[in-house]
Amino acid sequence: MKFDELKLIRLKPDTKILPFDCDDADLNGFLFDDAKNYANNLIAVTYLIHDGKNTLAYFNYLNDKISHTDIGNVDKFIQRIGIHLPKEKSGHKSYPAVKIGRLAVSKDIQVSGLGTKIIQFTKNYFSTNNKTGCKFITVDAYKNSLGFYEKMGFKYLSSRDKKSDTRLMYYNLESIT
Repeated sequence: MKFDELKLIRLKPDTKILPFDCDDADLNGFLFDDAKNYANNLIAVTYLIHDGKNTLAYFNYLNDKISHTDIGNVDKFIQRIGIHLPKEKSGHKSYPAVKIGRLAVSKDIQVSGLGTKIIQFTKNYFSTNNKTGCKFITVDAYKNSLGFYEKMGFKYLSSRDKKSDTRLMYYNLESIT
C-alpha cells in the first residue's frame, strides 16, 4: 500500500462517506450513523482515510482527562500519573488528554500498517506544537485491540476494568519529545 497516495479528510456535514467495512457492526455503525452528529454537536471530530474508491480507515478525537477517579485511589493516581509531571503539578486530581474515540481499519487491509500510521500521526499531531494543551492520549480499547495499543506504547490506567469489554489506556506524549 502506498500511504502517500491516500487522502486524509476531516468529516463535514456534506462529506460523502465512501464504502467501508471493518467487520465490526458497532464501528461501522458509528461511521455511517453517528459521526456527523458527533461533529455537529461538537462532541468529536472524525477523520477519514480513503483511496478515492473506498474509506480505508477512520478515527476520531475528543477531549478527555485522566482523573484520580479513573483509578479509584488518589495515592495510586499520583504514583501512576504524577510521576510523569513536574513535582509542583503532581498533586492535581486530573490532567488534560485527547481521546481516540474510535479507530477502525477496513477488514481488507487490517494488517497493512495503517492503524500504526494513524497512531503515529496522532502522537505527532498532538506533541508537535501541542494543539490542545494535553499531556496524554487516552483510548477505551476493545479487548481484541489491547495488544495493538500495548505495542504502540499505551499503558493501562487501572486494573479495575480488567474484566470489561474495554480497557482505559493512556500514552504519555512527553515520552516522544
